[in-house]
Amino acid sequence: MDTHTGALTWLAQGAASNLLDRLVDRALEGSSLSPAWPRPAGAPAGTVEITVRHHATAKGRTPVILTLQETGSRTGTVFSVVLGNTARIAVPGGDYFGAAMVVDPRRRTLQGIGWSRLTVAARRTSPCLIPASRPTAPVLLQLGLRKADGTPLFKL
Repeated sequence: MDTHTGALTWLAQGAASNLLDRLVDRALEGSSLSPAWPRPAGAPAGTVEITVRHHATAKGRTPVILTLQETGSRTGTVFSVVLGNTARIAVPGGDYFGAAMVVDPRRRTLQGIGWSRLTVAARRTSPCLIPASRPTAPVLLQLGLRKADGTPLFKL
């Protein structure tokens, strides 16, 4: 399994649990707290500014579920934001992989999915744009976006 598939599968497994509902609620509540990297820094910290670009069909505030993983890690940290907002996260300098899922919670549809590699420079701000495109059925199957009973987590 390549890095992209592994990271997106990890995100999808979290989405298949009730974690998705909590993250969507958090994004829509508009928490004033900045996302925080949970692990201690092994290297001097930098800041990554993550923006997701997607031509959403949903009106109003559209939640985006982001995951950020250190290169080579099998787990990551999940953040929730609103489409159009930029997430600013202080992380140790290094190489990362970011993935995003654009969700329409009312219709329970996945509007977009995308990913990007990024390098965070210590003591600097590193921008990251994640282009999200409309998912296809084969992508959803590959990522395992299914509930425990086997039903699809999202409609296309």
